[in-house]
Amino acid sequence: MKFFDCNASFGTPMVPPLRYAETAQELLREMDHYGIAQAMVHHARQREDSPVVGNSILLDEIEGIDRLHGTLAILPTQTGELGTAEAILNLMRGRKIRALWAFPAEHKYSMSRTALGDLYDLMTERKIPLFLNIGESSGVAGWYLVEKILSDVPDLTLIFTEHGSWGQDRLFRPLVEKYENLFLDISRYELDGGIRDFVGKYGADRLLFGTAFPDWNPGGPLLTLMHADIADREREMIASGNLERILGRVRL
Repeated sequence: MKFFDCNASFGTPMVPPLRYAETAQELLREMDHYGIAQAMVHHARQREDSPVVGNSILLDEIEGIDRLHGTLAILPTQTGELGTAEAILNLMRGRKIRALWAFPAEHKYSMSRTALGDLYDLMTERKIPLFLNIGESSGVAGWYLVEKILSDVPDLTLIFTEHGSWGQDRLFRPLVEKYENLFLDISRYELDGGIRDFVGKYGADRLLFGTAFPDWNPGGPLLTLMHADIADREREMIASGNLERILGRVRL
């Protein structure tokens, strides 16, 4: 079975975990250890430093590595730090980038349409997915943020990550039912029978395999997915097929 990790990072974090990949090559070795074929990746500096610095480091590190698919971290274009929405699109075209990350708490900006309207228009028109860690706003507030984003931009392809192991279905299932382009990674979906029940109710096409490496060990989501009581076809969709479908519809 092919595994395509939607959520992995490399680079040295400010508070390093016990195990992490400092370079792209080290991340490939970690992926080989766990049998992961490909990964959507961001760099620690994109989150903990600045997208201006981190985006450049990421692009240089993954140049020529087909297994690693880079993502750009965004900022409001009003400050001019990353240029215009058109400039960001041109960079994505030149470097074959098909997804964006938002770290609003780290970088101190609003996710409102007022702040990000031109980027939201770009993402919806081009079907570019946006990744958002639910921990950007702690606890229930993170789900209010997701709902606010999607109420403003209902056609946005939004992938939220690392929703926690304590069973947050009561928070995200209403949103899944309302917004058809909302997806979640399974990096922390450790609820007993959670994947089976979710797939039984909504189908398998809204879940993405993600590890959240290095914050969490890839063995957890691998084990959870491989032992979930679902059909092999559904397992393959979650492991790689769903992410490949999302990326395949991006128009740069």
